[in-house]
Amino acid sequence: MKKILMMLLLAAPVALFAQKFAQVDYFALVQAMPAFKTAQAELETLGKSYETDLAELQKEIETKMQKYQAEINEQTPANIRQRREQEIQEYYQRYEQAREDNSRAFEEAKQQKLQPLYVAVADAVKAFAKEGGYVYIIDKQAAQGSYIFLNDSLNEDVTNKVAAKLGITLAPAAPARPVAAE
Repeated sequence: MKKILMMLLLAAPVALFAQKFAQVDYFALVQAMPAFKTAQAELETLGKSYETDLAELQKEIETKMQKYQAEINEQTPANIRQRREQEIQEYYQRYEQAREDNSRAFEEAKQQKLQPLYVAVADAVKAFAKEGGYVYIIDKQAAQGSYIFLNDSLNEDVTNKVAAKLGITLAPAAPARPVAAE
């Protein structure tokens, strides 16, 4: 019985080391996809369109404000002054509503265009993990954002292998710049 227990205790660390762990850069993979560049261009066009709409509304508000300041003086009846102020307030509310609507619509469009890319990368990572027998494949950027330490000597960066599975090539990493001595 002692021999069996001793063998199990000795084999446990070997079993732990037999497990495979990896890391992958999801965002680098998504960025390398041709559909990402298309989606990014479409989102940029949409964003500029929204900015133009807001600039036109803002210009209308400024015009109304200038007209108000030019027309209104001490002799202006209170009801006319209130009406002009109400108009300006309504334009400002329309501007704020348009800004919120545009922001919401932009986020929805962004989600709609980018979500399928992230799903495709996740599916490729999942398939790669199953084929390669990996226990965990962790997203590098998510790990950094949550202060998870990834020991590069104990896990493998499989970003390029997943990229090959997706049929894309990653841009070469920029060489590290030396830190200037102080």
